[in-house]
Amino acid sequence: MKQLTEGEMVTHASRLLGVDAKYLQPFSSTDPFNEGNLIEGALCQKPNHLYGGLGIVRVNGEECPQVIFATPKLHYPFGKDGTFHFPPVKDIHVYEKLDGTNVLAYSYQDSSGEVFRSYKLRLAPFLRNGKWGNFLDMWKGLLEKYPEAKNVGLSERLHVSFEMYGSKNEHLIRYSNELDLAVLFAIQRDSGSLVPLDEMDTKGAPVPQMVGRVSSKENPVEAFARLREKMESGNTPDSDGKIKGTEGSVWYVRSPSGATSMWKCKPESVEQIHWATGINKEAVMATCWNLLESSDNLTYEALLPLLQEEYQEDDIIKFRQHIDKCVEEVNREQEFRITVRTAYDTLKEDGLDIKKDKSAVMRALSRQFPREQMTKVYTALGK
Repeated sequence: MKQLTEGEMVTHASRLLGVDAKYLQPFSSTDPFNEGNLIEGALCQKPNHLYGGLGIVRVNGEECPQVIFATPKLHYPFGKDGTFHFPPVKDIHVYEKLDGTNVLAYSYQDSSGEVFRSYKLRLAPFLRNGKWGNFLDMWKGLLEKYPEAKNVGLSERLHVSFEMYGSKNEHLIRYSNELDLAVLFAIQRDSGSLVPLDEMDTKGAPVPQMVGRVSSKENPVEAFARLREKMESGNTPDSDGKIKGTEGSVWYVRSPSGATSMWKCKPESVEQIHWATGINKEAVMATCWNLLESSDNLTYEALLPLLQEEYQEDDIIKFRQHIDKCVEEVNREQEFRITVRTAYDTLKEDGLDIKKDKSAVMRALSRQFPREQMTKVYTALGK
């Protein structure tokens, strides 16, 4: 079987998606959920409704062109000048925004018409285990914990967006739970239209906490400001720069026509919304964590395409020194996590298990790490 060249994959996917080739990343990947199906195509990085989507060109060497709509990029409901642009409102459902890794359940088919369900990261065609996180293993473990999640949207042929979050997959928010999933919303397979939670059958799988509703009679801008202030009051910074509380909320705005759009609302402690200064540390740090989901190498050069999706070249250049510091900080934290987990794996080989005897494990690790780092050691173990 002759594999397509990267140029051929991009050319075919560009026609499929109607997107310029500069936004496409070619891939040839084996599906870890379906007996090694080989998928060839390109992933879209254009920051619109096709963000993270796939233009599949071939399945197992056979031409089988198809578009996979994925989790779209989330935006604030206002422009850089601070002017809000909420669409007409019938009602708004507001849910907590969880801070973890986005996982999309999606369906594709081979040339015979057989349908397969698989799971992808935002910027990769499938889940993967990497240097910085065993995302594939974590997700398979969650599907065993919540088998009902496998069936959400399956019979309706919906693509379903999940969040995988918790202390084992820590980004900015410090969660007390080790690892969990939540159904966020679904996407119509053929159109990419959003299907909100209240229009879905989630089969009893976990969902984010609903934090409010806004009716057509209320002013959404005023409601947005009130909620943002309330979230900020409930957040507490931790000693290592993490935050105990919430990353924010997601607003599912249903218009009179019935169409639903998504918007994000974050408290001040999570992300400074000062558009005059453009790029900021919080945004760069979040982008670093996003990149590590699909890449083992976090460098300025690898980060640059993702930053260019959101910011002007001049802003990025001016902020270069701070970007380098963000990259260094995230790499340092991840290397520390790896060191801790390697040390713990050695202890497990000797019969120590943190679930059975936490005190013994921490005493043993305290011989390898300075006392002032032990809180970070415990956190790095996902506890």
